[in-house]
Amino acid sequence: MNAKIILINPEKCAKCFDCINKCEEVHGISRIKKVNDIPIFCMQCEKAPCKEICPVNAIYLEEGIPIVDKNKCIGCAMCVLACPIGAIFVKDGVAHKCTLCLDADNIFPACVEACRDKAIRLVTENEIEELKKENLKKIVDNLKDKFFEG
Repeated sequence: MNAKIILINPEKCAKCFDCINKCEEVHGISRIKKVNDIPIFCMQCEKAPCKEICPVNAIYLEEGIPIVDKNKCIGCAMCVLACPIGAIFVKDGVAHKCTLCLDADNIFPACVEACRDKAIRLVTENEIEELKKENLKKIVDNLKDKFFEG
């Protein structure tokens, strides 16, 4: 399976928070956390720690995406503690997290569409691997230029 996640380029982010506002408009609450003025998105973990730790099985996978069943959630915040990037939170006694708008009528995540600077992208795991390779090549090239000039 080639899962999809939301990737943000913090250098491109204008901190306008249109993504957060659009998420709130679509879902009634923004499922995007803000840390140090940077939006944080759920990474849709294949073996989601939030799902694994939930004592009432309120988090289930749908199309590989962890979804919170609000009717089962008891607001214990165990999922919050288990999330490695801090992308899940409890408000009004229920856990909330990004679902890539799977549970909305949107085909494409609302936050991605709302980002005027194109700092937010929906990418596959394969695309992430390619980005890693590109970035590594840039780092190596910069080191070559710095230490092996002329």
